[in-house]
Amino acid sequence: MSPLKRIPIEPGRVVISRAGRDTKRAMVVLALDGDQHALVADGRLRKVAKPKRKKFMHLTAKPVCIGGIQEKLTKTSPLLDAEIRAALELAGYGPLERPNKEGCEIGKE
Repeated sequence: MSPLKRIPIEPGRVVISRAGRDTKRAMVVLALDGDQHALVADGRLRKVAKPKRKKFMHLTAKPVCIGGIQEKLTKTSPLLDAEIRAALELAGYGPLERPNKEGCEIGKE
């Protein structure tokens, strides 16, 4: 028996993206899509209105399940992007700060 248990990917669970443009970004699972995919959103890059469909292998589940969001998802209540952002920040997964590339300034050529 292995001492490490795999954390299930379920609605309301905090996950970290392991592949793609959103690598290392914390997101919340909104729904499962089949047996290999999850619909995820972070309230910033990926909104609730248009969640990202990601394979389970490209996600790392964290031991944090956000109860308020989980309840809203099961009751099919409207979920706001601001609620996801606030819940991620309260759970310690604040916004990802990406530094600008060297020599690249907006508005200058």
